[in-house]
Amino acid sequence: MSQRPLFPPARVVPLGGGAKLIFCSGVTARGSAAAGRPVQDQARECLGRLERALSAEGVGLEHLLKITTWLSDMRHYEGFNEVRRAAFERLETPPASTCVGGAQFTTTDVCIEIEAIAVLPGAA
Repeated sequence: MSQRPLFPPARVVPLGGGAKLIFCSGVTARGSAAAGRPVQDQARECLGRLERALSAEGVGLEHLLKITTWLSDMRHYEGFNEVRRAAFERLETPPASTCVGGAQFTTTDVCIEIEAIAVLPGAA
């Protein structure tokens, strides 16, 4: 019998009519090849991990309503913003986005964490 994770990567809230909200836990690049690398590499890894968590719930980045990003230092903002713009430039309506600096992480090889909220629309 497999044990369920104590804190799952996504929590789903059914809204009725087949719609659902998906709350994705914050992700970092910890444990990946991007850990310890520049913020751009870590941001791409974070967005990739979010995309995989969303995919498991039947949605993608285009379904994001909101992302919240924590940076260890606001000097990383331009690098993060470059990756964020590229990730969402094709969307007619990108997600709302908040970025906060001064975060402290559990390991020194990460400088960014991103969490997200997405929605799967119900039947029209």
